[in-house]
Amino acid sequence: MKTFLILAPLIFLLACNGGSREIPEGVLEKDKFIEVLKDRALVEAALNVNIKNVEGAVYDSIYNFNVFKENKITQAQYDSTIKYYSSKPGEFKQIMEAVLEQLNIEKTKRL
Repeated sequence: MKTFLILAPLIFLLACNGGSREIPEGVLEKDKFIEVLKDRALVEAALNVNIKNVEGAVYDSIYNFNVFKENKITQAQYDSTIKYYSSKPGEFKQIMEAVLEQLNIEKTKRL
């Protein structure tokens, strides 16, 4: 009986913490998700810039840029990923901080 009382809490703790943190099928890995979010932010920023003086080819390339196609993902994968990481606020915060860091790197490249 003593063995059971010692092992039961240990087994319970291992069961709670020991599971691998696998990402469900259809959800993007963090690095890929960061890249997708960075690309989306860059496209949105480009669309919000005053583009009156931009040449036609550049103007068209901004509007024709498809974040999903360029990153070889689907809308469903993006939606599933948003839903998954939204349920994990700590991880989502880390992802968004990484996106901001990547955007700052892009900004310094252009200066």
